[in-house]
Amino acid sequence: LQMGIDFDFVDFHSDKVVFKDTTKLVWIETPTNPTLKITDIRMVAEKAQKADCLLAVDNTFCSPYFQTPLEHGADLVVHSVTKYIGGHSDVVMGVVCTNRDDLYLKLRFIQNGI
Repeated sequence: LQMGIDFDFVDFHSDKVVFKDTTKLVWIETPTNPTLKITDIRMVAEKAQKADCLLAVDNTFCSPYFQTPLEHGADLVVHSVTKYIGGHSDVVMGVVCTNRDDLYLKLRFIQNGI
C-alpha cells in the first residue's frame, strides 16, 4: 500500500463481485491480453455506477474500430496507440478518452500541468 492506493484483482465472470466502500475506480481490460477473455462492459459499468465508482477500460487489444466502451457506459477509455492504431511501431503514444466534461477538464489540467 503506497500513496494510499490499494487494489484487488476480481473476476467479473463471477456473481460474487462486491466493491469495497473505498473503491473509487474499476479498471478492466477486454479482451484481455493474452487470454482474450471478454468482459461485459455494460454490466461492469452498471455495477460501478451503483457503487459510485469510475469505470476505465483498457481497449488497446481491441481498438476503437471494433469496440467503443464509452457507448457501453465506461467513463474513461485508454488505448496504446503504439500497438494497433499506429501500426508501424514508429509512434510511441497513448490516448485517454472520455465523454464526460468533468473528467475531460481534469485530464486536460493534468496534461497541461506536466
